[in-house]
Amino acid sequence: MKKISVSFMLVCFNLFAQENIELKKGVAFNLQYENSWQERFEKLKPHWHYSWHWEYRDNYPEGVEFVPMIWGKNNATQATIDYLNNLVSLEKIKNVLMFNEPDLESQSNMSVDEVVSFWPLLETLNVPISSPVTSAPLNNWMRDFMQAAISENLRVDFVAIHVYHKNNPTKFIELINEVYQTYGKPIWITEFAVRDSNATINNPNIYTESYVVTYMENVLNELHDLDYVKRYSWFDPNANNEKYPKLQTSDIINENNQLTTLGEFYASQNPNNNLSNYNQKLSELTIYPNPTKNLIFIDKNFSDLTACIFDLNGQILLKKIVKSEIDLSQLKKGVYIIKLSDKKNKSVHKSIVKI
Repeated sequence: MKKISVSFMLVCFNLFAQENIELKKGVAFNLQYENSWQERFEKLKPHWHYSWHWEYRDNYPEGVEFVPMIWGKNNATQATIDYLNNLVSLEKIKNVLMFNEPDLESQSNMSVDEVVSFWPLLETLNVPISSPVTSAPLNNWMRDFMQAAISENLRVDFVAIHVYHKNNPTKFIELINEVYQTYGKPIWITEFAVRDSNATINNPNIYTESYVVTYMENVLNELHDLDYVKRYSWFDPNANNEKYPKLQTSDIINENNQLTTLGEFYASQNPNNNLSNYNQKLSELTIYPNPTKNLIFIDKNFSDLTACIFDLNGQILLKKIVKSEIDLSQLKKGVYIIKLSDKKNKSVHKSIVKI
């Protein structure tokens, strides 16, 4: 009985955590982009990320919540559940997504009955779990599953959805409202974008980037105000995919990790300001001039650092918050050690010479 109570408390705590509007914006990048996750996070400033995979990768970037996904039936095992519950105990994860587009043969391809058969195992996760994420939120597969969930008293803590067929902001929000009215659950929009289903290399996308920027602005303004929408993640298309023309004007970051105009706008919305600048790691910080008479300057890409200056005996002579410069006029001529720390308590030591 004690184990059940603890699990229930963990789930309730994490459901409460979902209420924070500041956590809504996310991104989705698969393992193909693993080596550039850090850079992409720094540029797009999301609060959460998923990769369509369940494993917490080594050296996962700090400051962005990883949300694992049990993509298909091959991942729905006791070993996976044990692994994820261990991540919960380590406070590495707070939510889990379930089964990617089981209604499509080209995706996880599962029947409603098959998914339901796995659910007692999935319910042993000690964090909120999503519904299966179908290709359309109100299709027959999804309706049948949610009805089965009611009939069999299955735990579904939030509904995760994909939307690509509502290219008008008003119609999009109407659909989101209808999903909520139909299922009565909190909503995560884990994939959405403006898509021209008829676009090809030889048939240009009818939706201009300017239109998509305006669309995104209108939609995000609404999503931020909808209490029952807990998370959202714009879908970034892969330029090497043959279907790329259909989503080309919805691209937010290119294959060289450069933001598009749309990506710059997405980065500006509900930004995660706890992320440091990727291209200027603290270990690469420079100070100049060195030697100096009075002032030393810090790379302009760093701000709000804590500076501690020590003499060679380890005595602190100065401690203050600095942005771009430090006045050393109060110090005597000599050699000193400066420790610069960021908001994540990471630090770097530099020697400086006062002349």
